[in-house]
Amino acid sequence: MPAVIVILGILSVIGFNSCKREHITYSTTSDVNMYSYLEQNPDQFSMFKQIVDKAGFSTFINTYGTYTLFAPNNTGVTAYLKANGKASVDNIDEATAKKIVSISLIADTINTQLFTDGKMRAPTTSGQFLITGANNVGGVSSITINRQANLVKGNVRLGNGILHVIDNVLLPAEQTLAKMVEQNPNYSIFSEALKATGFYDSLNVAATSATNPSRKFLTLIAQTNAVFNAAGIADFNALKAKYSTKGNPKDPTDSLYLFVAYRVFPELSYLSDVVAASSHPTLAPLEVTTSMLDGEKVLLNNDYFNGVLEPGVSLDRTLSDNSASNGVLHSSASNYKIKVRKPTAVYFDFGDQPEIRRAPGVYRGIDKSIVFEPGELSEVTWINQRTSGHQQFTYKTEPAVPRAGEYFYGNDFTYWGLRFQPDPKGGMSQIEFKTPLLVRGRYKVWIDWRRDAGTSPIVVSFDGQALPNTFFVSEIVNDNQSDALLESKFLKRYSESPVTGNSNGMVSKMVGIINVTTTDRHYIRFNATGAVGKQIGMDCVEFRPVDMASQILPKLYRDGTLRY
Repeated sequence: MPAVIVILGILSVIGFNSCKREHITYSTTSDVNMYSYLEQNPDQFSMFKQIVDKAGFSTFINTYGTYTLFAPNNTGVTAYLKANGKASVDNIDEATAKKIVSISLIADTINTQLFTDGKMRAPTTSGQFLITGANNVGGVSSITINRQANLVKGNVRLGNGILHVIDNVLLPAEQTLAKMVEQNPNYSIFSEALKATGFYDSLNVAATSATNPSRKFLTLIAQTNAVFNAAGIADFNALKAKYSTKGNPKDPTDSLYLFVAYRVFPELSYLSDVVAASSHPTLAPLEVTTSMLDGEKVLLNNDYFNGVLEPGVSLDRTLSDNSASNGVLHSSASNYKIKVRKPTAVYFDFGDQPEIRRAPGVYRGIDKSIVFEPGELSEVTWINQRTSGHQQFTYKTEPAVPRAGEYFYGNDFTYWGLRFQPDPKGGMSQIEFKTPLLVRGRYKVWIDWRRDAGTSPIVVSFDGQALPNTFFVSEIVNDNQSDALLESKFLKRYSESPVTGNSNGMVSKMVGIINVTTTDRHYIRFNATGAVGKQIGMDCVEFRPVDMASQILPKLYRDGTLRY
């Protein structure tokens, strides 16, 4: 999925309907450094230069290096002074001057092409991140910096980096997450929940004062009173009555405690970070929040479970990406809580990939074929041994009348390169898939494929841990043996392929038992160890709970159904 939305794209949308676009100037100067540039342009920067001097940064920004400086022009500094009741820069104390310059300076060169709808790629020298966005006032669109200033002139290239001119002074976030919520009356219910559960105290510690390095910066998903009201929760007492199962919200096993803990990520995730990863840890033990970008919507817990979409909730973009001194505050557009699920069987078709589903008429169509080069599938990666088509990932479907002996689940299968073997004669030596959502629990892992030539074992790993049983492409499922006998050998007949007097062409092998510790999407990897005679028709992987009534039924049919 896209990790970010590029601002130029946003501006083009904003300015589409007869809007004037503010002209952004791109300049190149001689190789003077930043402080010298401020000195040489007093008509624009004499006041900001005074702030730099007072902060003691003059030497620092005049040395060679790679920096980005957001410099407010004199008009911007004047606006700041007026808004804060100060007559001149002389009324700014040294501590405030240091804060202003520290939040305006990044130890990295970032031009406007790298501005995204979210945080900058590197923190400022204050330790906080700046965010960029788009704004439209009176039909004129502009790039905003930290929701405090507009970009006037971008990409002034200097000897020690890039300078951007802005129309106001930048200031670091001073409030903690707890204070931001507490002081906004629209979050009064959520604020009471923070205090009742004890999270107010832990969210009221500035990053500079945090003693736990893994909790210096946090992400909080809050909810407005209006969101609670829409869910039938009128006030905090109603919230407590609905969720507090122990009567003590400070009890870590109390559902209200977990309700709040589930909204705290032990990481700094602006919206661009939220969508860049498919899941995020929370302070609710072993619980994660999944995330995705749908157009311009940032969705949480919008998951397919057993092939059925369970709609999630969106984050309110206008109320999100608010920097605090110890993290970032987002706001959910709907009420949500931890989803309680029991381990359930998951049947993962190797060809069920986003890019294949998006290809018109291909996924489980009739007699279709599509190939992918390395890097073209977002949820499958592989290691190549050769160039050209030998390393391609191929997705194929059966014709209207399936070929004899082929009983693939959903009538589709995949080829992993020309050969799946670890030498130059092969194509791939390793392939890794991102799994569908797996609920926390213990599962037996069954690999399903069409039997073929090949006596070298293939090693299967789950989340980087090798499973105990390997499988051979030429494994034999003896149709003269009972289901129970086959299962004792870690084998089974998984498809609708008819029982014969010989061996079954469709093979399933149990390669091990996994302990899924978090409800999330995980990774399953296959490593070749030796030569394989030809392409392997790989079908799917089954994750069946260890206590499932049967490891054999349901069977996987050509039409994509499961039958007992």
